[in-house]
Amino acid sequence: MVVAAAYFVVGWRAPMAVEYAVIVAVSFAVTFAAYELVVRRTAVTRFLFGMR
Repeated sequence: MVVAAAYFVVGWRAPMAVEYAVIVAVSFAVTFAAYELVVRRTAVTRFLFGMR
């Protein structure tokens, strides 16, 4: 996901700090959403990750 976010952000004409912040924020949001929707919501993945 980091590479996909960076692919779109690198072409921007913005300071490097802004680009970095956007890449970090997008990557965190997508990773957190995937965890919430996939890992915590399905019984199979809860079992595989050792969650009750």
